[in-house]
Amino acid sequence: MRKKNISLVSIAIITYNSAEFIAKALDSALAQDYLCTEIVISDDASTDSTLQIIQRYIDRYPDKIKLFTLNKNAGITKNWFNCLAQCKGQYITGLAGDDIMLPQKVSAQVNVMENDPDIAICYSDALVVDITTQKILYRLSDKAPSKSGGIKTALSDSIYYSPTLMFRRKFLPSKNIYLNIRHATDLAFHKEVMILSAPHGKIQYLPQVLYLYNKHEYNLTVTTKSYYKEHVEAIRILQRKYPQYKIDLDPSISDFCCVAFLKTLREWNLRQTWYFLSVGLKASKGNPLKFLRPTIWALQFYCKFKIRQLKKQDNAYKSMRLN
Repeated sequence: MRKKNISLVSIAIITYNSAEFIAKALDSALAQDYLCTEIVISDDASTDSTLQIIQRYIDRYPDKIKLFTLNKNAGITKNWFNCLAQCKGQYITGLAGDDIMLPQKVSAQVNVMENDPDIAICYSDALVVDITTQKILYRLSDKAPSKSGGIKTALSDSIYYSPTLMFRRKFLPSKNIYLNIRHATDLAFHKEVMILSAPHGKIQYLPQVLYLYNKHEYNLTVTTKSYYKEHVEAIRILQRKYPQYKIDLDPSISDFCCVAFLKTLREWNLRQTWYFLSVGLKASKGNPLKFLRPTIWALQFYCKFKIRQLKKQDNAYKSMRLN
């Protein structure tokens, strides 16, 4: 029986044709050093062997793992909300069906949130890994800034490292307002969690790596052309529901538009390029420096990456000389 003074954590996993990856994801959830967890899975009408693999785990851990399925493929957004509706934990943390959480992830985040009841969201650093070669590509903190703070900080910051997040279930939105957006609503969803935690809610960043994000050819950002446009529309929906936070949410639109602007320009998709440029400049109030702030992050990332390369080469050269 679960002790009353130990908070239950729901590990929410959504799957769709995840047969190649789901076993490792489940193994990582079961390997958590925080034992008071439930694993809640919602499957989006997979057509491969995902469900059979999950059932084998349920047979071994019937009291730990719950599986819910959608009758027809509905997309990530509806699948995510379906999963959340089944979660019973005081805290909820997501795990993509193709990613891995390190053993201390849940315990580290619970410890932070238990010590400050105002923290609505806790997130951490993560490693991005090439799933084919198992080569570490970079840390998320190398590529985008990390911040802790209150509501305004959380709403104006465009990147929370969404896969690593843990949040309080009491701030779970009562309904899915993104009905016409199939996939890219994770950032808007977590911003709504922060809005519902107002006025005292905080977001807290942990610098340690607690999550492995697997990069492969089936990632949403690779396969879904509408990814950036969906993100922008999701934030706009949030602005319409909570007009008092419109200005605070504008930087998120501007940031995604900047990234999409550069991407579509490189692809010479001029119609999309103009769309993201015009929407992004409007959200940044015509300020090109605000609009282009993701490029500054990219330049900083590139410089850090080159410095690390040079250090590795220097260490390798020194090692050769010693030998």
